Amino acid sequence: MPPLAWRQVRPPTCTVAGALGRSVDLLARGECPALVVHSVSPAAITVGRAQMADVDVAAAAREGLEVIARPSGGGPVLWDDDLIAIDVILPAGHPLLPTDVVAAYRWVGEAVAGALGSLGIAGARAVPPDEARAWPRGEAAGLCFGGLSPWEVVVDGRKVLGLSQVRRRAGGIVQVGVPMALDAPRLARAVGAPPNAADDLAARTAGIRELAPGVTRDQATDALVTALF
Repeated sequence: MPPLAWRQVRPPTCTVAGALGRSVDLLARGECPALVVHSVSPAAITVGRAQMADVDVAAAAREGLEVIARPSGGGPVLWDDDLIAIDVILPAGHPLLPTDVVAAYRWVGEAVAGALGSLGIAGARAVPPDEARAWPRGEAAGLCFGGLSPWEVVVDGRKVLGLSQVRRRAGGIVQVGVPMALDAPRLARAVGAPPNAADDLAARTAGIRELAPGVTRDQATDALVTALF
């Protein structure tokens, strides 16, 4: 992939709502292409607006988590210190933002797979559409990391990358989420997921700490940023 004249933005720690709003504002103001590396506190559950009704807000509150609608679609995500969250913001007409939403994920997934390989994680690959759509559904299918979408990344059949996308007239935002680790029991409790969803989610997902012991969050983030640039 040729080098791109992008801005890299690493804003100070803010709320999840603030992080989501920042990227939308950058796109609206035309301050892109840009790569935004988020740092958030406190942790929260984010979920696509159309899926908000599927989340038990009271259950999330018992876990000390707010439920926040994100501008993209998709199932619930636990956005905590163990999630590396990066937004790729591109203006309309950019060659890496084709009108085909699924195609826009391909280069991102392949870049993330390459980054994981650079960290010593063997076998990371971006999954093509037909294979992703044939992934067996389980009790965690309603959770973002319990299902598999085209060009998300797996290692030995376990998902390591979650993708979602925002489209506006001004362009688009590809939201990248790579877990250092995923607290499947807490997420399942927080959204009122079906019985055994936590076990199913844990079996389908892998974090960088498990796959590459000794790799720090900063090292993983830097590898991802380098690959996406």
